[in-house]
Amino acid sequence: MSLRMRLASVLLASFLIAPSTVAQSSGDVLGDMKSRIYDILFRSDADTSFFFTKMTLRFDDSDSQLVVLIYPAYPVHPGGQAEVISYTITGMGNDNLSQFISKAVAQNPNVTAEEIAAKLRVKVKRSPIKYEVLSRSFDDLRAIEISPLLVSRVAVDEYSQYEFWYNTGQESVHYKLVGLFKNEPQDRLIKWMIRFRTSISGLVGAASVNP
Repeated sequence: MSLRMRLASVLLASFLIAPSTVAQSSGDVLGDMKSRIYDILFRSDADTSFFFTKMTLRFDDSDSQLVVLIYPAYPVHPGGQAEVISYTITGMGNDNLSQFISKAVAQNPNVTAEEIAAKLRVKVKRSPIKYEVLSRSFDDLRAIEISPLLVSRVAVDEYSQYEFWYNTGQESVHYKLVGLFKNEPQDRLIKWMIRFRTSISGLVGAASVNP
C-alpha cells in the first residue's frame, strides 16, 4: 500500500471514530442515564383512565414531572373534570439527580440506571381540578406556534432539558428541548412550561377552596 493510501486510510478511520467519541462525552452519558431513570420512576403510562387529552411536562431542572389529564364531558368534548398529577424524586438527600448519579458512578463505574433508580422514591400527588381553571393556561399554550422543524442551536454552557408530550389518544407529539431561554418557538414552550409549573400549585389550591 502506498504512503498516500495509508494516510487516507488513517484519516478515514479518524473521521469515523471521532463522532462516536464525541457522542460518548461525559455530559451525554449523564444525560442518557438521567433520561432512563426518569422513564423508570415517572411511570405516568401506568394510569389507564380514559382521558380526552393527556399532557406531560418533564423538568430536568427540578427532577420532577407534571401530568395533566382532561377527562371527557358528554358529549365527548373538553370542559369536564381534570386532574393534575405531580411526580417528584426523593431520597437524594441534598443532591439533585445529576449529583446523585455522579456519586453512584464514582463508587461503581458499571452501575446501571435501574440500580440507581432502585435507591430512589417518587412522591406522587393527585389533585382533581375543573377544566375551566386550566383554560387560561391552555389558551396561552395554543398561542405558541412551534414547528416540527426546530431552530438548530448548540448548548455549550450549563443547561437543562425539558420534555413535553401531548396525547389525544389517537395523535401525539413529543418535544425534548434545551433550555437556552431565548425567543425561539421552543424557548417560548419552555417558558410556558415553567410558568405552568409555578402557577399550578396556586390553581390547585384555589380549586380545592372553591370546589
